[in-house]
Amino acid sequence: MTAVTEASLLAAWEAALPRPRRDRALVLAGVVTGVSTDGLQDLPIGAVDAYLLDLREGCFGAMLDCLVDCPGCGEELEANVDVAELRFPPAEEHTREVNVGGRSLVVRALTSRDLLATGDRGSLVRRCLAEGDVTDDVLDLVGNIIDELDPQATPAVELDCPNCRRTWMAPFDIADFVWQEVDRCARRTLHEIHVLAAAYGWREDDVLALTPLRRSYYLQAAGT
Repeated sequence: MTAVTEASLLAAWEAALPRPRRDRALVLAGVVTGVSTDGLQDLPIGAVDAYLLDLREGCFGAMLDCLVDCPGCGEELEANVDVAELRFPPAEEHTREVNVGGRSLVVRALTSRDLLATGDRGSLVRRCLAEGDVTDDVLDLVGNIIDELDPQATPAVELDCPNCRRTWMAPFDIADFVWQEVDRCARRTLHEIHVLAAAYGWREDDVLALTPLRRSYYLQAAGT
């Protein structure tokens, strides 16, 4: 894994900002792998998301603070989720041959290239057929197989509501969550650079070279 610095995270954020959602995930995964987005596009979705968890844990720690609405009573809840709860063992296979209605089909795991090509569920399922074709009535069956081939792509955590006692499995969008955290961190860092550059005339590299403790002191001294 490639060491992640504030400078490399800022560069990745800047490169990812104007891109589509799934493309952003590839850019961020490239920070920890050193692999280009083109080189990551054909990996299963879960493999890319696992790299995003590595990035999150390395930069911000293992505990995730989340807000979620209870599906029972609508109460907004605070949830603390450990990165370990979102990690799933990879499937032993990324393709599977199945027999549907007397026809042999070869199904593969979904990739980022698929998501960048289309967001329609039916089209995605058909793209994951390495061999064969399906009718509309068996799309759900093939879709379930795709999920089984890549359990990391559809993580969920068990939550319970202290208000109505409802317990449910909440889906967790790793790519969206990590991007939001990186986005907040990048904007906060740029603000700190602006404040210290205005106060002391420092360059961006000078600010990024400061330890968190020293930067905090200078920010306080600058009146922020």
